[in-house]
Amino acid sequence: MKYFAKLKTYIISLTKKGLTPHEIAVGIAVGIIVAFVPVFGTHTIIALGLASLLRLSPLIVLLGTQVSNPVTYPFQLFICAEAGNLILKGHFLEIKFSRDVNLLSHYLWPIIVGSIVLGILFAGIAYVITKFFINRRRKAA
Repeated sequence: MKYFAKLKTYIISLTKKGLTPHEIAVGIAVGIIVAFVPVFGTHTIIALGLASLLRLSPLIVLLGTQVSNPVTYPFQLFICAEAGNLILKGHFLEIKFSRDVNLLSHYLWPIIVGSIVLGILFAGIAYVITKFFINRRRKAA
């Protein structure tokens, strides 16, 4: 809980540096979308590129990417695969250990589709929550 208190204080301090709640929330949301890219190790490069392209604070976008880390990534990948398979085929993923399995259609497409859908979903939720709490904090101060 100490970590979240520091994180909250840091995000609030960004509003004092001239960033609007919308800019902060968009930065966090973009970072979360990047965090769901299923290629581990590319998040920092993609986040910095998007921050530059969209004229967002690179630190805030990188903060959003921290949703995906070496501890959470395997679970995130599994959930994306399950969600993608549910969307594409209407049922949860069947884990198969066989030489006859087409890896692209059986595993990769579900991971890609699940990553896109869950990335957008969680980014939207994070945007709303971040903006709400920053606005609430501003009104209280």
